[in-house]
Amino acid sequence: MRPLSKRPGNPLRARLRQRLDLARRTGSAARAELATLFEAHERLQARFDLLRESTSDGLWDVELGERKLMDPANEFIWSEQVRRMVGYGDASELPNGLSSLLKLLHPDDVLPTVTAFTAHIHDRSGQTPYDVTYRLRCKSGEYRWFRALSHAQRNAAGHAIRVAGALTDITDRRAMLALKRYAEAIVASLPTGLMVLDGELTIQSMNRAFCDIVGLADEAQMRGQDFGAVIPKSAIRDLAAALLAAGDTRQGIGVDLGDKHLRVAMAAIVLAEGERRLLVMAEDVTEEQRLRDEARHNAARYRDQASLLDKARDAIIVRGIDGRVQFWNKGAQRLYGWSSEEVLGHRIDHWLYRDGPAASSAVVKITLEAGEWSGEIAQRRKDGALLTVEGYWTLVRDDAERPKAFLVINTDITQRKASDEKIRNLALYDTLTGLANRTLLTDRMASALERASQAEDPLAVLFLDLNRFKEINDTQGHGVGDQVLVKVARRFQAALREEEVLARLAGDEFVVVAERADAAVAARIAQRLVDAMQDPVATHGQTFPVGLSIGIATFPRDGACMDDLLKRADIAMYRAKAAGGGFMFYQPEMSVGLLERIELAKDLSNALAAGALELHFQPQVDLASGRAIGAEALLRWRDPQRGWVSPGVFIPIAESRGMICALGRWVLAEACRQMRAWVDAGLRFPGRLWINLAAQQLEEADLVASIRGITGAAGIAPGCLALELTESGLMADVEGSIRTMATLREDGFAIAIDDFGTGYSSLAYLKRLPADKLKIDMSFVRDMLTDRHDYTIVTTIIGMARNLGLDVIAEGVEEGAQAQALRSLGCGEAQGYFFGKPVPAEVFAEKWLMTA
Repeated sequence: MRPLSKRPGNPLRARLRQRLDLARRTGSAARAELATLFEAHERLQARFDLLRESTSDGLWDVELGERKLMDPANEFIWSEQVRRMVGYGDASELPNGLSSLLKLLHPDDVLPTVTAFTAHIHDRSGQTPYDVTYRLRCKSGEYRWFRALSHAQRNAAGHAIRVAGALTDITDRRAMLALKRYAEAIVASLPTGLMVLDGELTIQSMNRAFCDIVGLADEAQMRGQDFGAVIPKSAIRDLAAALLAAGDTRQGIGVDLGDKHLRVAMAAIVLAEGERRLLVMAEDVTEEQRLRDEARHNAARYRDQASLLDKARDAIIVRGIDGRVQFWNKGAQRLYGWSSEEVLGHRIDHWLYRDGPAASSAVVKITLEAGEWSGEIAQRRKDGALLTVEGYWTLVRDDAERPKAFLVINTDITQRKASDEKIRNLALYDTLTGLANRTLLTDRMASALERASQAEDPLAVLFLDLNRFKEINDTQGHGVGDQVLVKVARRFQAALREEEVLARLAGDEFVVVAERADAAVAARIAQRLVDAMQDPVATHGQTFPVGLSIGIATFPRDGACMDDLLKRADIAMYRAKAAGGGFMFYQPEMSVGLLERIELAKDLSNALAAGALELHFQPQVDLASGRAIGAEALLRWRDPQRGWVSPGVFIPIAESRGMICALGRWVLAEACRQMRAWVDAGLRFPGRLWINLAAQQLEEADLVASIRGITGAAGIAPGCLALELTESGLMADVEGSIRTMATLREDGFAIAIDDFGTGYSSLAYLKRLPADKLKIDMSFVRDMLTDRHDYTIVTTIIGMARNLGLDVIAEGVEEGAQAQALRSLGCGEAQGYFFGKPVPAEVFAEKWLMTA
């Protein structure tokens, strides 16, 4: 702040200037008067500075003159206290000026603050005050509340030429007021009566509940009155005085006030100023007392009758029309767990009935209308256990034929119901998974079809089959297989909505029936089911990747009866399975395809007999040098009408038609013939030629003799050949596989386990298998660079092979990055399109074989 003498427009300054001019003209007398005036000015300045520094408020001053409020020439000055209040040090941190204030104002307070200040300045009458509250942002970033007051100095025309004011921090005061209002609101809303007395037992205040309890319209009529005016009991007043004097507390004081019975508590407190107050709390327990008296009366009345009824095994209960228990025999206590003392005089429907008071209300209504009721109803014991009782209710009337009470006799039929339910479940539910069985599915599907037909709604039937589940059963046993089925069923249940019916038909076949489901809805359901099987199933310390194939048929497009819909969904499921899993909708041509598959099997048999099949050869390379170290012989079929037929199509047909063993023998014979031809042509084959043996071939008793005969007839030594056996095929008969492999290995054949990682072989068996090499399945190699799970599996297989002393080769390598990654992991061999596709013998020889 400037000293007063330095402020423009200061009257004292003007007077001093006049006296100074006079002193120059008149001499010593004027100079003496001027000195006196300067001395008065200094005293006044000192008093003002003292006043300014001693106040906690901040002071401010703005000189307007004839200028407008927002004119930059206006001099707006704050005291240092203003800066301290908002956390700033001096004018360098917070410069004087209206713009500094506006920057600190909370955005919501800028407009009302400026509006109020403008109105105060522009009111020439000076009747519009400036008294506002607003928030200022402190240097710390915190907003605090302030109250601003000002007064304007005006000229003769009423224009404000200077405005000065004070700023007060009211943040803590607002918080205290808010807390006080909060506390008062809580006290006012308490259901318990609360009254405050001073040291003379004079009433200071009472809440609304206390007024209601003692029958007062409001507290104002009793404020300032003696405590005895509210509770005119001398003994109670004496007790209150004693508690106040001793600073003590007393609870459970019974007070009769007219026809009311009160429970009173009193507690003395000492305020910060040392004054004493007495808190008096009151509850109206008239109804509670009435119930207690009534219960005692009822207990006495029925004591004799109870001694007889207690001998009954059933629960015998008398309940009043108001729902309160009047009688509770020993049978009820044994059945429900509550003693008579716990329930007499109480409404217990919310405890006793599983569905709450609504269940008993329906029975009460019927009994009041008909005089009696009987039936089954679900109830609850004290420990929370559910039970079902067979109840018989009779309406009891008084002498005037008015309804008086209900006599209730309840018999526990929980065990009988459980037995009935068990029998029903055995008939309608699958014992392993708990899902609906074929019988229940037939019933529910018939009802669903009837509803769909009447409402002309669509309906979808989804036929589900697990991929490769037979391998789990064959290799791990039915115990593990059953656990997998149970966990799969739980996943299906979690993926389906409550209204969608799920049933297990047999084995690994499931059916879903979805009402009001068109093709789009059915596809979404199928996708949820497929997604549910993305993660492997874990059981017995192992994990099993289980795929899913789903066929979908819809009503009415694909059939109007259950048999047609199931049959066509089944056909679509087999198509989905042939495509590698997922889901497919039934199409009419699929039924035609059934005949086509029969024709395909016949043509395949003819091609085999006519020698019309071919072998193609795919190189196997050393990852370090890139040189060929062997090749795999792969069966191909080019049909005259169909063209090239995929092995993924004709191999499953051969397996299902019992042709696979004959195909296997043909492949071995043709491979030996081709090897002999290359040798005779003077070509040197690098390493061994690898030939696949089907799982069904391992089941042939003469397999070893057959292989020896074919290779011997072609003049090919076992050291030139290697046999690949699938992991799952080996596990079908582990001990037999071990014996067969050992014999062939002793003959000189190399043995590889093909598609390793896709089966469910036990490590205990794996270490016993007389194998030379593990072949990593292409399903893991394909995504190993983008899927961390596949990468981990590949790494594990390579490490396992190394620890077991086996070589390892990866199939399906299609990118250089895959080859590089495999080599860095320790895999030395690979095959795949990156190195070369399967090609006919002459093309393979031209590229990969050299003259001896």
